[in-house]
Amino acid sequence: MKLQKALKLRKSLAGDITRLKTQIANKNSYIEGSVNADKYSVQKLYDELQKKIELLINLKFVINEANREIQANIYKLSELKALIAFWNSVSVQEGTQVIGYSDKTQTYKVQFDEETRNKMVADFQKQVDVLQEEIDTYNYTTDVQWDEKPTA
Repeated sequence: MKLQKALKLRKSLAGDITRLKTQIANKNSYIEGSVNADKYSVQKLYDELQKKIELLINLKFVINEANREIQANIYKLSELKALIAFWNSVSVQEGTQVIGYSDKTQTYKVQFDEETRNKMVADFQKQVDVLQEEIDTYNYTTDVQWDEKPTA
């Protein structure tokens, strides 16, 4: 199986686990005499949940092992994305501004103006794009040893 498919399977298993947890939480307690109470066996749901969790643990290990070669790029990508989000949240408001609905004004100054901030963000985004392309190529070309099939 290609690493890219393993990553999709990981996401699918995580979704299944969330769904099963929700079903267990919602179906565990019911009003005595409820008509639909017998439709769900919480024990069966729990057994399925445990199997899915075990599969997910094993798959995460396989993915982690396969990613060793590019782990530094994955970390760098994450930090660059965090920097982009950070700089996009930094205020670049400058000049004289009216405060609320009053006649009072306040003058703002910046150390990094909007143009500088936007250039930094654009540079980070270029780096992200290059890294993401490298990671995507790696994911589509790297084989992982995974023989397990998720239970339905």
